[in-house]
Formats: sequence, C-alpha cells, structure tokens
Amino acid sequence: MKLTAFVMVLSLASCQKFADGGLVKKADTRILTTWKLQSYLVDGVEATQTLVISNLLESYNDNGTYSRSYTDNDGLPFDESGQWNLDDKSEIVDISGVSSLELSDQHSTVSSDHYNILRMKKDEYWYSYENGGATHEFHFVPL
Repeated sequence: MKLTAFVMVLSLASCQKFADGGLVKKADTRILTTWKLQSYLVDGVEATQTLVISNLLESYNDNGTYSRSYTDNDGLPFDESGQWNLDDKSEIVDISGVSSLELSDQHSTVSSDHYNILRMKKDEYWYSYENGGATHEFHFVPL
C-alpha cells in the first residue's frame, strides 16, 4: 500500500502542468524556438490593439541566448539580445541583458526580469509579469 501511494505521488509530480496548460517537465525543450506575439492582455483584458510596437518576436536558444525584435512606434526595426534560463521548477523564465519595452500609451515602459509561465505547449507560449501596478500577459505562437 505504501509503495502504491509513493508511486502515485511521483506520477503526479512528474505530470505537473502550468496553470493554463502544458507539462512543466517539457518547458526546457518547448521554449527553444522563435515565438511571435499573438495577443497582449492587461489585467486580463485584451489590449493588443493598444500596442505601439508591432511584430514582436522572442527567440530562446539552447545555449541560453535570448533575442527580441520588433518594430517600434516610429516604424523602425529594433533588435536586442541577452540571456535566458528557467528557474529550478521550470515555471519562471529569467531574462537578462535586454531593455524595457514601450508597449502602449497607457503603459508606456514596462519590463521584468522574471516571466511567469502560464502555458507552454509546442504551439503556444504564454507568460505574465507584474509592472506598474498591472499584470501584463503575453500570448505567443511559433513563428
């Protein structure tokens, strides 16, 4: 009986899922691609149409390098790179070496070094972070 309970606990721990879907144990491989922003929410409300940037792409490489590109509010291309890694539980992406983003008139400059993964599937990557008293949520699809 004790062995059965132990095996069940191990099974549940190995099948841990993100809040909105996807297996935590697969995050380290599924993140390795270039992602294109599909939608942006502020405090749970759709806000994609308020963005002053466009064509936001984020790339995560297996050597720990991270790159981000977009078209800024003046129509100019912007590219930068830094580093990324997952925390010990594979639930938070830590980003370093990149600047803040000017997203909208309401939320001019936002940034975070810690992205809370909400969903990580092969065809969807969602994360959020708190900044300026608001929760900023980003939904990406593979490029």
